[in-house]
Amino acid sequence: MMNNKNENENKKNHITKNKKKRRFESNIKSLEHIINNKLKTTRKNQVLILPVLIWNKARFLKWTDFEKKHDPKSKASASSAIGFQSQPLIEHIKTGIKFKFKIGEMQLNAVFIPSLSWVVKNLSKKNSMLLLKHEQGHFDLAEEITRKSRSTTTKRFHNRAFIAKGKDEDKAKKYALSQVIKIRKKIDGTLQRELKNQQTKYESKTNHGLIKAYQEKYNKRFEKLRR
Repeated sequence: MMNNKNENENKKNHITKNKKKRRFESNIKSLEHIINNKLKTTRKNQVLILPVLIWNKARFLKWTDFEKKHDPKSKASASSAIGFQSQPLIEHIKTGIKFKFKIGEMQLNAVFIPSLSWVVKNLSKKNSMLLLKHEQGHFDLAEEITRKSRSTTTKRFHNRAFIAKGKDEDKAKKYALSQVIKIRKKIDGTLQRELKNQQTKYESKTNHGLIKAYQEKYNKRFEKLRR
């Protein structure tokens, strides 16, 4: 979820570091964007596995979660890699000579990727606290979307049976897996598009966390996630 930055925006709110001006804002990357770009340097069928933090109401982001070295070419002060994990749990059913697979449960989670997230050094204590709170807001937005989508997705796929093509059980299982991957991609794509829209509104309303009144409104909204 890359955000386009306005070069003339908020000049009074720049943070000075080594005589260079750096804007007090974040740069959000989508899980989909990250994986697509990472896979360009890997084998076509290689699976990319990255450690993630799953959203938890009792656990807030810390700057130590931003593990990647900051990008000196970026004018942003921080970059958060946020996305979703969808994991359909499938059950295989044999009916006569045919196989079916059923999605018993659809697990959806909002995730943060530490190894692909960064923050600049030497932020003032005040700016550091404000920016971290703003970054947490991006993660909370993803959780909001996850919760809204979870019930819809469950109703659509829970206990739904699909014909699994294949002459034997192994081939039927491989076919079922391929179909589940397609379902996951479709779900993830929908969630990413919604997150991108919500992130754009969030950045626009709060001016990257600089408009305190709007940031506070979002903060109160996100508090409901932890009740």
